[in-house]
Amino acid sequence: MRILIPILLTALICSSLYSQEPAGAGGTDQPVQNNNAIVIPAGYGEAQWGAYLTDTRDKIAGRIIFTDDKSVIKSRDGDLEYHYGFFYRDPLITGEKIETETAPETEADTPEIKDEGRLFYVSLQFPYLNKDLVYNKIKEKYGDHSSEDIRNNQGAMAWNSEKTIILMWIDQYEDKPYCRRIVYVNKEIASQLNEYHHSIFHKREIDLIRQLNP
Repeated sequence: MRILIPILLTALICSSLYSQEPAGAGGTDQPVQNNNAIVIPAGYGEAQWGAYLTDTRDKIAGRIIFTDDKSVIKSRDGDLEYHYGFFYRDPLITGEKIETETAPETEADTPEIKDEGRLFYVSLQFPYLNKDLVYNKIKEKYGDHSSEDIRNNQGAMAWNSEKTIILMWIDQYEDKPYCRRIVYVNKEIASQLNEYHHSIFHKREIDLIRQLNP
């Protein structure tokens, strides 16, 4: 099954950051008042959420270093590495029919369904940088962060909009906070991915039970 574990974890963390509760000692887990928020785009750069992989190839940042043509494109631009994740519903697992032929003229408005994934996740990775330098760069574009979950200089800060959540990951290095990864996630498709994952898991459970009870 073409599901990336890091993407699933990101989706789960996104949902956990939506509902904030007081944190235990030594950390914060609370919403942040955002008085100068700027609208977060529904995608990353020129790539829009929900676009098929083939429609995204010419809109990625950097030079492509790997793609499986279904669910992932990796690219690099100097020390920056990009990971574009696509939600791919494998027809061999779901049993869905993929229409690859051009629709008749009478159905010109019917959207084409391709045997490939739709963009919902972009991860940007780079060498360790001071946390505040990275934070201020994001703040210039999108305003104050909307929530955070940080303990002992580790965790994440989030910028949350209607369609997109941005996660700035914070790691502790030599007792100081650093950042080396920023993740952009489309909330709607991330939710669909989790539903897909659970439905496939449930289907496999049923198939196994049937094998145990012929």
